[in-house]
Amino acid sequence: MEFKIGEETYTLLFKLVFSIAAGLLIGLEREHRTKTEIFAGIRTFPLISILGMLSGLIFDKYWEGILYFTFGGIVILAAINYFLEYRKDIGSTTEIATFIAFIIGFLIYYEHYYIAAFLSVVTTGLLALKRTLEKFAKEISEEDLFAILKFAIVTVVIFPLLPDKNYGPFGALNPRNIWEMVVLVSVIDFIAYIILRWKGTKTLWITGVVGGLISSTAVSYELSKLSKKYRAVTYSALFGIILAWLVMNFRVLFLTGVINTKLMLSVLFPIVALSAFYIALIVYIYIKNKTKIAEASQQEIPFSNPFQITSALQFGLIYAAVIFVTKALQHFYGTKGVFLASFLSGIIDVDAITLSLSTLSKNGVLESIIASKGIILAVVSNSIFKYIYIFIFGNKEVVKYMTVFMALTVVLGFGFIIIL
Repeated sequence: MEFKIGEETYTLLFKLVFSIAAGLLIGLEREHRTKTEIFAGIRTFPLISILGMLSGLIFDKYWEGILYFTFGGIVILAAINYFLEYRKDIGSTTEIATFIAFIIGFLIYYEHYYIAAFLSVVTTGLLALKRTLEKFAKEISEEDLFAILKFAIVTVVIFPLLPDKNYGPFGALNPRNIWEMVVLVSVIDFIAYIILRWKGTKTLWITGVVGGLISSTAVSYELSKLSKKYRAVTYSALFGIILAWLVMNFRVLFLTGVINTKLMLSVLFPIVALSAFYIALIVYIYIKNKTKIAEASQQEIPFSNPFQITSALQFGLIYAAVIFVTKALQHFYGTKGVFLASFLSGIIDVDAITLSLSTLSKNGVLESIIASKGIILAVVSNSIFKYIYIFIFGNKEVVKYMTVFMALTVVLGFGFIIIL
């Protein structure tokens, strides 16, 4: 009898290995956290995930009643352990984690790999951050708690109900798109608040790196407001804004390269050169103001509720107004000119025009040189728009330095457009 391994067997082996890895991740944290003997640790959790995966296999191919025995058995064991440990007031976190581990294995069998991986990471993170989360929960004010709750309700309930259609003159207003920006600004605001609470003023620049991956415009708006509200965060907010602009530059390169490598190479020098100037200026500002930065990082900040929806709505209204004006200009003057389209689109979003021009160039519809200039022009126009936010909402020190960055971007950007 010949021993053969078919494609189905390889698939099952992959699912087994995936289940083991998911269970190990959770079990590792549980074993590390608890120094004494525990109900489920680094060996038990992988076995539970495997049991979940095998239960899915049997449920699918042989017997639907298997879950009564397997998952039911896990529930009974967890319940017994919970009541045995009840008087020690240990809690039920590990028991609940075993249920999740079983479900992760079940999801893996049905090839919901991303959901299973996401659950594994999130569950492990929640378990590992026990002390941090408990400390945050105890220190948060009642005002903050209600504001978070209101924000969650507004986001979860209203966002799905908003129509994804264009309304108004020129079809300029899309409720869902505008609300996305409201949510986005609130998320950036939340990240900044957590960093300030956790590490103080000195590390607010992390917001720029994280937020720049999402929207450098939202970062510019939020950190500018913080700089005017708290003088102590001036330089950390400034570095955060600059880093967000820097991350945006490399995001443009990445998006261009994904679609059209040749075009990416043509914009590589201008973007890298501009970014190099950014980095040089950051270093200069830091060295020049090292003493002020050190003093500011020691100052206490009188924190207030970070989750006010008013600020996010304000940004949403401004964003809607900009879209309306841009659409109106496109309606009256047309978008046949690539440069006009690039400048107007860059005001709203750099990613969209970057992907569009890259695709047109790749398909031969547009010359590479024209597409390159269009992308650079979009970066310049986006920087001008962000600077307007900074000028309106930032403090004098931030505005002073960002004026230099904006001027540098405009001069170098238009210089490259002329030279290219």
